[in-house]
Amino acid sequence: MEWKEWQPIYHNIINRLDLDSTMDIQATQLLTDLLMKINPGPLLRILEEKIHDRTIVICGAGPSLEEHVQILKERSDYQDLVFVAADGAVSLLLEQDCPCDIIVTDLDGDYNHIEQTTKNGALCIVHGHGDNIDKILDLVPSLGKVLGSTQVEPTERVFLWGGFTDGDRACYVVTTYSPRQVILAGMDFGKMVGKWSKPSHETHFPATQRKLVKLEIALELITDLFETIDIPHTIL
Repeated sequence: MEWKEWQPIYHNIINRLDLDSTMDIQATQLLTDLLMKINPGPLLRILEEKIHDRTIVICGAGPSLEEHVQILKERSDYQDLVFVAADGAVSLLLEQDCPCDIIVTDLDGDYNHIEQTTKNGALCIVHGHGDNIDKILDLVPSLGKVLGSTQVEPTERVFLWGGFTDGDRACYVVTTYSPRQVILAGMDFGKMVGKWSKPSHETHFPATQRKLVKLEIALELITDLFETIDIPHTIL
């Protein structure tokens, strides 16, 4: 995604949510500094190899995720599916003993689960934005070799694929590398939030008004993305 293409979309989002773009820039620079010693080239090649010409399942952390994973396990090609977890969805995949190949996270989910899955071989893409600067400082150094993502102008170590929330950003990442097809699981845009979204919750919980706006933005971005590309996709 070119910054000039994404910039007007980003400006629309920050206006709707009253975000501080200077903090997003600060988070991106911090993430850049932390990742300077990690060569992203091999990681980007691994990312493309995991996705290209494969059937990709992008898992949101919505309440329907558990049911959707059970449906996917019954497929004859289950072992060949590539699972991408949007942040907290990684917790459900661990619970269900389901493989996870890629994590797209702003570190809101259960960090222990993110770390465990990364150590198990998942490629982790960590997002920097104004609200997670403290988590970037505290957690990124112990995650090892990860890729960085941003929602502002990219740097030599932090990349712009597009997308705003973890779920829709995962869609942008995946479709960059020409998958055979994409399946969206646990991508709920209703009034309830999946318990896996935040480690402090044991049950699904009502979305705040701000969360509802974010879900609305996510749905718009995903809809626009799949309307402009020629990649088969299914929404469970």
